Amino acid sequence: MTDTKDSEKKREEIRVVDRRTFTPEGEKRVPDLPPEDHSSHAPLGPSPREAAVRPRKAPDATTSAPASREEQFAAAQFKNLILNLAHTAAASLRDVANHPGEQIGLYLESARQMIDILASLRHKTRGNLNAEEAGLLDELLADLQMECVNVEAKAAKKS
Repeated sequence: MTDTKDSEKKREEIRVVDRRTFTPEGEKRVPDLPPEDHSSHAPLGPSPREAAVRPRKAPDATTSAPASREEQFAAAQFKNLILNLAHTAAASLRDVANHPGEQIGLYLESARQMIDILASLRHKTRGNLNAEEAGLLDELLADLQMECVNVEAKAAKKS
């Protein structure tokens, strides 16, 4: 008996709501709202008259996705650049462990240089990246800096 009550409850919880403001023909329509939202419904956007009067704001680069194909391509290239620099730094840090001896300083310097470049990119692009790009850059930089400190500490102990 509890199985039928649970299945009825699950059926009641699922509801598809069409919130589109225009029909496929381009005509304005009132979006569907869940029953609890009918009383407190606010308009989804400005009226055409308000939109014509208000100046348009530039999209916020930190929250909006790239709109044009060119912007999408630039975002992908930026991500590839960041990943490539991070991979180079990580490979240099791995080489420190794999090649003990005089070359440790060379590999550490290479890793530090890549980390410095990533830090410079983060500084110079602050406020111009979307959340995904900024998060990726911050995460990679933090991980590489921590790994660099760990490798330097291990190299100092061996010397």
